[in-house]
Amino acid sequence: MKRTLTAALLAAGLTLAQAQEGRLENPVVFQRAELSESGDVLKNGKLWVMEADGSGLRQITFGNSYDEHPSLYSDLEHVLYSEFAVGHLDEEQGGKLVKINIRTGKRETVAEEEGCALHHATLSPVRDLLAYHFNCGTRFAQVLGMGSQRRETAMQATNGIRTSRGIIVMHEKNGGIEPREVALAHIMGTGEDTEVDFLTDGTSLDRRAAISPDEQWMAWQTNAAGPQDEIFLARIDGSEPRNLTNTPGNDGHPWFSRDGQWLVFESDRTGNWEIWRLDLRTGEQLQLTDGSGKYVSTRARM
Repeated sequence: MKRTLTAALLAAGLTLAQAQEGRLENPVVFQRAELSESGDVLKNGKLWVMEADGSGLRQITFGNSYDEHPSLYSDLEHVLYSEFAVGHLDEEQGGKLVKINIRTGKRETVAEEEGCALHHATLSPVRDLLAYHFNCGTRFAQVLGMGSQRRETAMQATNGIRTSRGIIVMHEKNGGIEPREVALAHIMGTGEDTEVDFLTDGTSLDRRAAISPDEQWMAWQTNAAGPQDEIFLARIDGSEPRNLTNTPGNDGHPWFSRDGQWLVFESDRTGNWEIWRLDLRTGEQLQLTDGSGKYVSTRARM
């Protein structure tokens, strides 16, 4: 039976005015932890949204679950994230992929596997192509797509972002031994036709790659400039790398805006993890959140 928009909103517990009020023009979604006065974590992994200028800030997930690594769909109304039933990321408890409407709060399970933890989901700016991790006992893999499109990478890989040709991932050379040596690699093709192009040399800790919507550029978090993490930008093949942030503190988890003119990222340069925005045309860096010691904000996507 068909329902009017107003009837559908009322069924979801919303008025039309409330739904319109919740609409964001250029949403940024991110993960927050709430802290006590002593600095201990009270609630870890709740998702929040705001406008790209920091206005309209509000929480969108609630309860005791651990909600992590949000990723915004191209419709700018839905977010994909991993939800763990316990209050922290616990692979023994499993985790599922959930889709939520940021205006209505309506949730639906996208994928779950008994005895497995599905996490670190990423929607590419290229056609919302999906990549995520799963942990199933001794099995640990990076997955591309779902259903008939599902396949696993041909090499050990983490934190993937899909391209039109394959996936850019982190590949750890020395199994986590300090100092860690992690390279970014572009994996293309399947089976015997698989090709791997290393985009960084793996002598430092290169991680959390993002790609521009036109697939011409890549941004990532690295300690190549040492000793703290900075945001680097390079062409999609890894050439012409340069340091974008070059400031005191650690900067990480970069993500491109839909028009490719901005990056959002996290930084602890103020002494607290906050979300920042960087103008790729001018280099200007602007702080978007201020947790004032009550919140830690990370993992922004737009």
